[in-house]
Amino acid sequence: MQQEESSIGERSISDRKLALIEAILPLELEEDLEVLESSVQDLQEHIRARQLVIGYLPNGSVVLKQRFLDRLRHTLQDIKHDEFVTLPELEQRAADW
Repeated sequence: MQQEESSIGERSISDRKLALIEAILPLELEEDLEVLESSVQDLQEHIRARQLVIGYLPNGSVVLKQRFLDRLRHTLQDIKHDEFVTLPELEQRAADW
């Protein structure tokens, strides 16, 4: 599997696209085409969501939906692992600054 991944990384994007097209051309079953179409739609939605601007930071930088969700997931993981500071703890730490 690792060798397969490294060979994929060594091929150009154009070669990889052509390989995908070649893999699709022999498909003849309606069900196979429907699965492929659904996968392409999911991919397009994922790409659109990654690029979707959902807000702006005070400095004018855009906030992308995917980045926001990634940070939210990271924060939720921190909370699950008790890696957070409560407000009273923060106030106590700030008093020592």
